[in-house]
Amino acid sequence: MILTKREAEILAAIVEIYVDTAQPVGSQTVIAARGLSLSPASVRATMAVLTEKGYVLQPHTSAGRVPSVQGFRYYLDQVLRFSPLSRREQSRLQDHILPGTVELPETLRRAAAALASLTRQLCVITAPRHDLARWRHIDFVLLHPGRVMAVLVMHGGLVSNRVLDVDTTLDRDELLYYSNYLNSLLEGRTTSEVRQEIIRQLRSAQQTLDAYGQAWELAEQAIATDDQPELFVGGASHLTDHPEFTDLTTLHRVLELIEERTRLLELLDKTQSSPVVSVSLGQDMPDLLGCSLVASAYSAHATTHGSLAVLGPVRMNYARILPMVDFAAQVLSQCLTSRF
Repeated sequence: MILTKREAEILAAIVEIYVDTAQPVGSQTVIAARGLSLSPASVRATMAVLTEKGYVLQPHTSAGRVPSVQGFRYYLDQVLRFSPLSRREQSRLQDHILPGTVELPETLRRAAAALASLTRQLCVITAPRHDLARWRHIDFVLLHPGRVMAVLVMHGGLVSNRVLDVDTTLDRDELLYYSNYLNSLLEGRTTSEVRQEIIRQLRSAQQTLDAYGQAWELAEQAIATDDQPELFVGGASHLTDHPEFTDLTTLHRVLELIEERTRLLELLDKTQSSPVVSVSLGQDMPDLLGCSLVASAYSAHATTHGSLAVLGPVRMNYARILPMVDFAAQVLSQCLTSRF
């Protein structure tokens, strides 16, 4: 539904004032904030139309209006103008994300903390998917007869450690031989390519690769990982800064979502197909009514690797937060491109 110019202007005023104050907005407040040459009666009449159309709500008979989810969506799609990031904000995000001496997980942890601090919201970042990461090298460490630790390092800084049960006759020299053999064949291949190669080699091991059959079995065990990527969360304490989360039921739902990471990852997965920053409001997240998720995918070499998102109340300063999420995703993509 398209609004008239006056309706859109008054809706924008209600949204922006409500974002700042978290209080119902009256006609006099709209006039003062916008410098409108309209009478309070004219503004109230337009507010009544917006209420009838479902864009604003009137909590109490004598109170002002607050934007509905539908009103926020119209504002986002038709009215919103972004606020450019300051040099200080850009530098702060770049300092925490761009390549340095720290490993990738620490970079993602620091990026989540920095974005949470700047937005005063909860921030979540998914680590790059393992199936897209490229093999760098593997080392087998003999812990004691029959037990080996496989240390798999991927390009970009992803590291996984896994303890394997092996033949008790395997010694350190054989393990070194196997790791050198695997690294010579698999370096630079993606995890999904490595899995396919392992299957192929194991199928033919009986005829042609008897000497290396155990090496491929070790690789198969070492590369087995959980399907879910690691999730980095920053700024959970900011939830209590917002009056929307004084309702313990709402706060509990958000904290439960963070704890039950599968559901949060499902929400983030849905955002990865969007080429731009996406905003999911209450109706898009039935379990999180009253909340909003501002998300962007980050990538390296045109391949999507993960998501970066800010989670908070629907009453969010989108003009500031959307460009901040977009910029952070761009810097994170730049960081990954240099690593992978």
